[in-house]
Amino acid sequence: MDHMSIKGILKPVAVSNTADEVYRRLRQAITDGDLPPGMRLVESTLARNMQVSRTPVREALQRLLIEQFVSADGSRGLIVARLSLDNVKHAYTLRAVLEGLAARLATEHSRPDLLIRLDMSLRVIEKASQDADDFDVAHSLFHDTIAEMANNPYVIQTLNGLEAFRTRMVSLDWVSHERVAASILEHRLIFEAIEQRNPDLAEERAKRHVYNTRNGLLRRLSVDTDSKAEDHHTS
Repeated sequence: MDHMSIKGILKPVAVSNTADEVYRRLRQAITDGDLPPGMRLVESTLARNMQVSRTPVREALQRLLIEQFVSADGSRGLIVARLSLDNVKHAYTLRAVLEGLAARLATEHSRPDLLIRLDMSLRVIEKASQDADDFDVAHSLFHDTIAEMANNPYVIQTLNGLEAFRTRMVSLDWVSHERVAASILEHRLIFEAIEQRNPDLAEERAKRHVYNTRNGLLRRLSVDTDSKAEDHHTS
């Protein structure tokens, strides 16, 4: 097919607009926890702080609403979406399968530099157990490196779609100290299985880590939900 025969089929590519950048920044701020669950999102305030007009903010918020990063809260308008028990269950069930598959595929890696990066991120995780920011960055890098080592674009893309359920929820600022200590050991065991090129063990340990994380989060969310219900009942 020459260039004349495809005329009219392919449309000109639009240059990325301001709404795309506003969307990207808002999504990242929500994912990182800088904009916490329940925070009210006022269109005019966001536009003023980001030094843009209200139109791209409105467009970005609509995209985030569709993706369930943002939700409507009656008279309060739009807020950063709160993660429900069901959302956590569903997302972490899928994450367990994908993280397990990524770890399995990572044992077949041919990139020594990525194994070194994985080891370095693990060492930061182990040393930064009292520093939330360092821990969060290293934790994300650890899992992102395993995904890169898996070398499967579909696995990477799907895991990226679940990023909010990794960075928004798993943080030293929110997870119990007991769970953090157990999680650090689990990361070490995953690394060792990948280093030893043991696909069955790597997959099993990665899946167990995600399920353990999910169960801890569900317990924490259940306690918070019960406490809020009790406060509302007694107020």
